[in-house]
Amino acid sequence: MWKKASQENKAMPRLKDSRAKAKHYALRLLHYRPRSRKEMLEKLRRKGFNDDQINGVMEFLGNAGLLKDKILAAELFRNAIRRRYLGRKGIEMFLLNRGIEKELINETLLSHTQEMEGEAALKLTEKKLKTMKNYPKNTVRRRLYGMLQRRGFSSDVIYKTVKAIEDKKT
Repeated sequence: MWKKASQENKAMPRLKDSRAKAKHYALRLLHYRPRSRKEMLEKLRRKGFNDDQINGVMEFLGNAGLLKDKILAAELFRNAIRRRYLGRKGIEMFLLNRGIEKELINETLLSHTQEMEGEAALKLTEKKLKTMKNYPKNTVRRRLYGMLQRRGFSSDVIYKTVKAIEDKKT
């Protein structure tokens, strides 16, 4: 049931070199999910590695092609649109929180169109409406406006989406 400490230690290789420990930790983090350069730096610092160890690991990861912020930004952008249903501002904040640089975010958002934002808003509102069948019309409208605003949609998209939903109902 529960592993004893001695069993856990057998699974983890014993590394004597601190740079090797930092490298092993970084690779383990990348095994879980892709990370940005900023995220990796913060994780290594928080773990207690010194600057020399961190610089060595970051250089290794960069040379190995394991830290590619541009590819990560594009992947997170697609995720934000298709799964999280975020608006332009929501995507921007999501990417900033994941450690993507502002210039790269702006470059990534160039491909974001008003139609994409409208589709995401419509999908999100249709999903949310399923849980709000028995609410009064004003309450539904207010909650939809608030939800879309918190997700980073522009006021123009919010208005058009809520209007489209109301027109469908009547």
